[in-house]
Amino acid sequence: MATLKSKSIQLIVLCAAVSLLAGCELKFDPAHTWDKWFKPETDTEYYQDKSEDLVDTITRDVEEYEINKVVVLDLVDDKDKVPILGQYMSNRVVEAMTRNKTFRVAQRGEVEATLNQLDLKHSFKFTSDEIQRLGKAMNAQALVMGKLLDIGANIDVHIALVDIASGEVIASASEQLHRTRSAVELLRHY
Repeated sequence: MATLKSKSIQLIVLCAAVSLLAGCELKFDPAHTWDKWFKPETDTEYYQDKSEDLVDTITRDVEEYEINKVVVLDLVDDKDKVPILGQYMSNRVVEAMTRNKTFRVAQRGEVEATLNQLDLKHSFKFTSDEIQRLGKAMNAQALVMGKLLDIGANIDVHIALVDIASGEVIASASEQLHRTRSAVELLRHY
């Protein structure tokens, strides 16, 4: 008798569950569902969006400076060294600038050769004299340089647009990157 009562309760619960679910539409799109559940915290699109936000901020309201060509340097860390993440982010900044057709951008090989010729390295601490020498050698009107800083919860990305003639910062912007394992590894390797 107890098993019959138990089976009756199970049947009632099953019928109630089916009735409730019958009113719901179940849509299953495996590709979309897997992407949504297992999408990494950071992917190419994530870094592209962050770079575009940085470029949008530094290029807003700079028409008065009559900038035609810019030099984009690799972003450095707190030791003034270029980690892999610094190279990657500078490439993304170049990509965003060329996509928006804001300025002409010096080619990476040309930048590296000129830095070597002037006996300079990527830095966030250039003097006005060094900025002017680099700008003159590259026939550019502005320099984009930046810094990456692991602040514990995030990785802070800061870039500045510097006027070659005066050495003054025209515009600057910061973005916070998720501090994922891969981002930290890219920040630690040179």
